[in-house]
Amino acid sequence: MLIPNIPVSIDCEVRKRRRVENEERQELSSSGMNPVFQTNRVNMVAPDFNCAAVFNNELNRLQLSTVLSKHKAVVLFFYECDFAPSANNDLQRINNHFDRFQSLNTMPLAMSTDTEMVHTAYLSQSAPGFTPSFPLLSDTTRSVSQHFNVINIETGLSRRAAFVIDTTRQVRFSFVLEDDRISHSMDTICAILQTF
Repeated sequence: MLIPNIPVSIDCEVRKRRRVENEERQELSSSGMNPVFQTNRVNMVAPDFNCAAVFNNELNRLQLSTVLSKHKAVVLFFYECDFAPSANNDLQRINNHFDRFQSLNTMPLAMSTDTEMVHTAYLSQSAPGFTPSFPLLSDTTRSVSQHFNVINIETGLSRRAAFVIDTTRQVRFSFVLEDDRISHSMDTICAILQTF
């Protein structure tokens, strides 16, 4: 059996490039800057955001600290945008597990870069096929999405993600879904919530 002749220089170049990329990531992290595709969010603190929200067919403002004063945790879900098929799926899953979150003294929040008017239109047209039991938040300035590094640089929209935030606004768990075929693991999120 013949072994293919693979140039050693290509393998060395790949290793060298990975080493440089890892050093750049470490450099960005130590300088306080967050790399775009940051996966390590240990010790990350959520900002005390105050966003427009649609909840129970009403427009209001919602501040994170106010929600955390009534619950032991918040699960902040980011979704791409209203009317997107992935949004319908994500919001339906969150809604289906709302009672489970409530039993863990946790409030789910869903955030996109849509305005509150788009949220209202989305819900009034019965696009999702249900009325969410949780608020839909508007991050029109993209400041919250940028803080959590979930902005898709190609579209300017939020990437699908989930963050478990405790009463000190510490991020306890996070993940970003890069593939629309993958759903949020509510079992994993609830298991994390049971640890504190």
